[in-house]
Amino acid sequence: MADPTRIGSQLRHYRKQRGWTQTELAERSGLKRTALGAYEEGRAEPRLAALVRLAHVLNVSLDALVLGGTETPMEQDVRVLPIPVDRDEKMERISAVSTKAAAGYAAGLADPEWVAALPHFALPLPEVPQDRTLRFFQIEGDSMLPLPSGTWVLAEFMESLEQVGSGRPYIISTKNDGLLFKRVENRLDREGDFLLVSNNAHYAPYPCNPAEIREVWRAIGWFSTDWPQTSAEIASTLAAIKQKISG
Repeated sequence: MADPTRIGSQLRHYRKQRGWTQTELAERSGLKRTALGAYEEGRAEPRLAALVRLAHVLNVSLDALVLGGTETPMEQDVRVLPIPVDRDEKMERISAVSTKAAAGYAAGLADPEWVAALPHFALPLPEVPQDRTLRFFQIEGDSMLPLPSGTWVLAEFMESLEQVGSGRPYIISTKNDGLLFKRVENRLDREGDFLLVSNNAHYAPYPCNPAEIREVWRAIGWFSTDWPQTSAEIASTLAAIKQKISG
């Protein structure tokens, strides 16, 4: 994270540039005025969730707010997204995007009110990282078997496209094709794109232009009420056991 003093200076600069008082910015962003004052004076370092809300309200990128970079509108920065937090603003919560909500995801991903309306919760399990931005996405179709349609995929937000790849599964938010769940091969240094691969061999791999990508989430776990289909080997073993019991 950048120096809190620099963040405070940038925050104060953009607030005054818009002619807002600390109270006005606090009300617009849903933060406490005392917390905002501490951020501007460099006495406290805002968490990522607070920075995202402030960047959205001020309509600047995180780079501009944190590092003093170019003032690029939030909608053009793939790394910025609204995040629900608990009442004390100390812990990020996990939003759940169902297949039904996925239809409006492209339009709502930068809207704090739309994201806040999604179901969200805490998942205090030792295997679930608590220091990262996580989101649940429900998938549909059979391109990523053995995960059945309707499975919920827990994914971690990726801040840089350069970190994406290695054949791992990702949730990808695109401009034209909505949400995709694919394994990704990073070909930026060769072809200048990403290769999207399905687990199901009936679906051919295809390239994806980085300019089409709005968000990327690395899959780290999944939940389903449907068991994966039994393999032929397991089915054979069960049949043998059943025959032995019957005999």
